[in-house]
Amino acid sequence: MTAADVVTPTAVQRPTDAQRPTERLRQAQPLARAASQALDPVDMGASRHTRHSFARSFLRVAAAQRWTVSRETWDIDARGRGEAVYRVDADGHVLRFVAFSTILSEEQRTDRVVAEAWDVTGALVEGPWDEGRRAALRAQVPRQEEGRADAATLVWTRANRSQRFFDYVVDRLAEGLQPDPDAMGDAAYVLRSTAFYSNGKFGLADFDGLAAGHPLRLPYRAQMLTAWLLRELSYDLVEHCAAAKSCRAVQLAGDWRCFLGLGNATGLGMVPYVINHPQVLDAWCAVRELPLAYALHRPTLPQDVRTARVRDLLDRAREYYRERDTLVTAPYLSGSRLAGQLDEVAELLAEYIASGSVSGEPTDRAWHALHTSAEAIGLEARGVLDAVLVEVYDELDSDIEALLHCDQALHVAPAQTCGALRTAALDRYGWVRRFDFADPEQQAYFWFSSENNEEPRRGRRGIDPGEHVEHPIDIARSVSALLDDLEAVQDDDQLVADFLLAHPWHRGAVARIQSLAGLPYAEVRANLLGRDFLPLHVQRFQLALYGMDNYSPQSTDWLRVTLFCGAPRASDIAAGTDHDWIFARKPRKDAR
Repeated sequence: MTAADVVTPTAVQRPTDAQRPTERLRQAQPLARAASQALDPVDMGASRHTRHSFARSFLRVAAAQRWTVSRETWDIDARGRGEAVYRVDADGHVLRFVAFSTILSEEQRTDRVVAEAWDVTGALVEGPWDEGRRAALRAQVPRQEEGRADAATLVWTRANRSQRFFDYVVDRLAEGLQPDPDAMGDAAYVLRSTAFYSNGKFGLADFDGLAAGHPLRLPYRAQMLTAWLLRELSYDLVEHCAAAKSCRAVQLAGDWRCFLGLGNATGLGMVPYVINHPQVLDAWCAVRELPLAYALHRPTLPQDVRTARVRDLLDRAREYYRERDTLVTAPYLSGSRLAGQLDEVAELLAEYIASGSVSGEPTDRAWHALHTSAEAIGLEARGVLDAVLVEVYDELDSDIEALLHCDQALHVAPAQTCGALRTAALDRYGWVRRFDFADPEQQAYFWFSSENNEEPRRGRRGIDPGEHVEHPIDIARSVSALLDDLEAVQDDDQLVADFLLAHPWHRGAVARIQSLAGLPYAEVRANLLGRDFLPLHVQRFQLALYGMDNYSPQSTDWLRVTLFCGAPRASDIAAGTDHDWIFARKPRKDAR
């Protein structure tokens, strides 16, 4: 996904039909939180996954359409090495997930995207299937960055076995036992993914080529299907290895049958992505903000079904975070501290159920009152409450999906006047004036990609090499400089075309301001160059939208998470069951 930056005489771009919200969402937009709050990095860092996160919405649709998954080929040895092919029948379309499994030495395993080998590599494909195509995939997929895909392959992925958990789970199952929850910790998985490539990379299929009715036409659905199948493979691998090791082996069962998620680690690359794709950021933020606005302004009753559901989910969330007592979460709240804040929110809800009042004030809009009170208690507690409130309104599901299609082009409108451009910039980008770029602290970092491995990185300005290839994601600095020069223009009627002839370096900022008119959530309200900018906040916002949880920062720049923890398995989806898996509790210690 790229943004074209071209000069065109057409008018300033407006949202396409696909971007325009439905009537219910249109009514919610004026009630939504201000972009200045929603896109404040600290607020973004309080995000939690909701029913509209990509993982949740994917499984909801798959269950409603009763997608089926069958193991078409299982050529795996006793140690889990070999090939597997899963066939997916999805709403009249046939897809396959092809996985190649081996065992790396511990020295070869790394969370970094630039590794050269992985325990598992895989591909999501469609189209004709025969031994010739399987052989081609066998030759290319394990090479990843060094390989080449065919045009009917949708996604490439790779993962490593968990050093802590894979062999442990195999041994427990081989002994006829389920894993011990204390040994598995707070974020349980046996495979950890490191990348999902798609949409033209390495020759992969362009998603624009998928027909309108294709089940993977919706953005991010192909990646979510691939991740879910990778998680399904992880279950099959440990159960297969256990059965090969002992005739007493059992399968993961009871509370453990769905608890294991897919591990993931992510780094700085996510931050430049949302800066370079502002229309995507706008859509993603709308997915968070519009359902919340809708929920906050619904009328409430102390004794109705939705209120009871909010109470039950909040109680589950309190216990969910309380039992996560070993996960490294700094600079965010520990599970126990967050649970303590949620206890305060629960007391306010109990007050409303008993008296119809929140903090002593009678109300028929209890969710808005609780949201406001929770924010005073703590942003992370409010983020959890918001996820709970959104959960109880399922009527927006299809409306929200329509928001994800974006026109990502950026254009210059040369016939606009400098006065109109300056007014627009001050109106929508006035926040950049908070930063004094004469202060070295506001330009302490620069962003670049490593020459050796193309990983996005932050360098210390004046200290680290690489400033000559600095990435242009300095939106605050660029717009601030543009405003300085626009304010020096003496004739407000001067055309932008003439201005850019004299100031060509502002072309990108001008195209951005003009093209993003009408998109309220397109810019993070931050200076990414400043010493106080914390990338984790923006990363956490994105990961929550994907549907990830168990955030465990490993530094200021990268963190570990899990996906699909507690989610339904393939047999559940085939039966039409997308069970209630938000805030999935740990299995009991004696689970069998």
